[in-house]
This record gives sequence, C-alpha cells and structure tokens, in this order.
Amino acid sequence: MITIAVDKKICKGDGRCVEICPMQILKMNAQKQIPEFIDGGGEMCINCGHCFAVCPHGAIRLSTMGVEDTARLDYAALPGPAQVELLLKGRRSIRSYTDEPVSKPSVEKLLDIARYAPSGINRQPVNWAVVLGKERVQTLGALTAQWMQQLIAAKSPMAESLRFDRLVAAREQSKDLICRNAPCMIIAYGLKDDPMVPQSCTIAATYLELAAFGSGLGACWAGYVNMAVNMSEVARKFVGISAHAQAGAAMMVGYPEYRYSRIPARNPARIIWK
Repeated sequence: MITIAVDKKICKGDGRCVEICPMQILKMNAQKQIPEFIDGGGEMCINCGHCFAVCPHGAIRLSTMGVEDTARLDYAALPGPAQVELLLKGRRSIRSYTDEPVSKPSVEKLLDIARYAPSGINRQPVNWAVVLGKERVQTLGALTAQWMQQLIAAKSPMAESLRFDRLVAAREQSKDLICRNAPCMIIAYGLKDDPMVPQSCTIAATYLELAAFGSGLGACWAGYVNMAVNMSEVARKFVGISAHAQAGAAMMVGYPEYRYSRIPARNPARIIWK
C-alpha cells in the first residue's frame, strides 16, 4: 500500500493534484484544505507520481518517492518545437556500424531513459536483455539463422513469404542481413500472460531508439531476432529470457558508419476527421 504525506506549511490547497490524479483517488480535506487519499486510495494508487510531480511547491511526498529521489523539470532546458520535429523526422534506421564497441555505461544510459516510457496504469512491465559485444551478437544471429533454416526445411509459409532463404544464403556469404554486424542487441520483453507487454515494449523501444539517435548512437529494429527469440528455445535461452516471457522488441545498437544529410519524403498522413 502506498501512503501520502503533505507538508501543511507549504501546501497551497490549490487542488491541482486532485484534478490530475488519473485514478481519481485523491480528495481535498475540507477542514485542513490539503489533499488526502479517499478510502482505499492507497491500495488503488498506481504510483504514477502525477500528484507529486504537478505540485510546484514540493508539498507532497509518497512513500515510494520524494523530492530527494527525483529531478526537477526545467522547462527552459527543453528543446523547442523545431528541434523536436528535427529529432523525430531526422531519425534513421541504422544498418551500417563502425567497429567501435558500445560501452555498458552507454547502454545503461539509454535504458535509464527508456524506462520513462508510458505504460498502461503505470504497470512498467518491460524488462531488458542486453547482448553486448559483436561476437555475442553474431552468435545470436547464427541461432536466428538456424531457426530460419528449420522453417525453410519445414516449408513454412512464413519462411517463404519473408524470404528466409535469401537471409540464410547471404549469411553463408558473410553478409549479415540479420544483425547487420551490430556491436549490441537490446531486447525488450515481459511476461506472456500480461496483455500490456507488446505495446509497452514497442513504446519503450521507440524511446530507446530516439535516445540512441540523440546521443550519437544509431539503432534499428531487429524483427528477425525478435521472432527467433519468441519461437526458438535455443535463441531464447541464449538471451536468458524465461519460458514464461515474450520478446516485444529487439533493437540493434551501434555507432553509425555514415551520417545522413537529408530527410527523405514520406506519404501524406491519412486522416479521418469527425
């Protein structure tokens, strides 16, 4: 159960914390004019921190977080609309990497950012598996290729439609179209029986990709690896994911060999207005 504490000396009783609570489990104490949980609110709290974050006076403490545990949001330091647009439109899927290895602290920084991705009712169901080092990533690529070969031999419609034969043949010619010779592979995963895992992993991996671009790294979605981890016991065990879990996204990460100079065109947005 989560508890809330309010500093009566600095609370202004403006009620903004009550208004923004997504679970609507806060109310204003009529006598004290400070926020408090409704009956049973502590059990229903999803620990999103909205009430804590919205208070400009720092009057609210939750049993799970306090001012000393968090950073203040400096709006003046945020990028403007043009910079955000450039970041989002300028992002490219990187499939050519330098030989420079990706350090563990660099990955930890990316994951520290990605953990702030939104998830339904703040479940935060995403876990991460990191395959660090080009040699280890190549081993995972080989296991993915073996899984593909098994499907090809079984005449799987999926293997035919996705042209697994071409990918396996390229690898046999030392052309890695599966892991693109990336020095790092990051996999987002969660429990199979959690319906929020697939979209939560996708959102978190998107945060990861944008964070990589913003930090000078490059990333690319590794869909073949993601499928192999979910369908090949050997690949799953190599990554270290439990049989009760599923991979929701796999991302190649490394330092880009080339810099892109222009933003390519895209189809116009298809919109239904009501």
